[in-house]
Amino acid sequence: MEYRELKVNLPKDLSDSFYELLDTLQCAGYYEILFDGEAPKEKDQGLIRDNTNIRIYLQTDEIDKELKVLIFLKIHAPDNSNTESRNIETRDYEEAYKEYYKPFPIGKKLWVIPTWEKNEPDTIKLWKPNAGIPLFINPGVAFGTGHHETTKLILEYLDELYGKGEFRFTSACDVGTGSGILSIGLAKFGVSQIFALDIDPNAVKAAWSNWTENEYPKGFQFSVEESGIDNPKLSNRKYDLAIANITYAVLSQNIRHLAKIEAPRIIFSGIITDKKDQFLGLLQSHLPGKLLYSKEWNEWWVLDWLRN
Repeated sequence: MEYRELKVNLPKDLSDSFYELLDTLQCAGYYEILFDGEAPKEKDQGLIRDNTNIRIYLQTDEIDKELKVLIFLKIHAPDNSNTESRNIETRDYEEAYKEYYKPFPIGKKLWVIPTWEKNEPDTIKLWKPNAGIPLFINPGVAFGTGHHETTKLILEYLDELYGKGEFRFTSACDVGTGSGILSIGLAKFGVSQIFALDIDPNAVKAAWSNWTENEYPKGFQFSVEESGIDNPKLSNRKYDLAIANITYAVLSQNIRHLAKIEAPRIIFSGIITDKKDQFLGLLQSHLPGKLLYSKEWNEWWVLDWLRN
């Protein structure tokens, strides 16, 4: 089977709205390139910092979706974006990102390890001698490599809570799970009951596959469903913690469903600086409470919200 691959390069400040477009298009998949195999690997080891580089995969007959991508770029970044496109075989698109995805640390304890490198001696040496906590991940075409600021901010914060002895959650829901990386991080810190959801069927498959690649204490349970924030399991069950790595646009549109989540504490990411105050206002109106913690990185925020 063939797919249409689009290679897109655009300014980072447009990435949030561009991801929203991709979510509405329901592509076969997309992922962000974080490592450039052709770039000089000095201090940044080839990490791309200036622009966002994304690979998008469409069915070959989805010409309308490709046109919408091109129109977006023409309107919002006519002089500082570019695209390339080609048809590729299924196996090529499933394997392409592996060239760019390498082990890396997050916080003091966590190491994100590609599943295809989990048993490599050199990889094991990175985390095991220092009692690190490995998260074995194969993102596939699901969002959640661990490199994006939003994902990294949450994992760093969870790692910080764990290090301080303040991580006392036994149940959690992961809204917009992507590759499942945050759910796996929660489990590695001791959360034994996790329910996750995502509107992307590719994400659901990736999350479950990644869960099975990792090891946990006996009795830990994980379930994942293809669903939106209106899923009744978010309101009919009680959780110690909810996490939501989702854009402001999606959260604001679903604020009433968000308010029904049965969790006293919700950690958000996916909020950009321009929308932070608006989002906090929405939370105060629909989920009255207080902000326990916030941190910014490259204009992305993580927010820990405690409900009244």
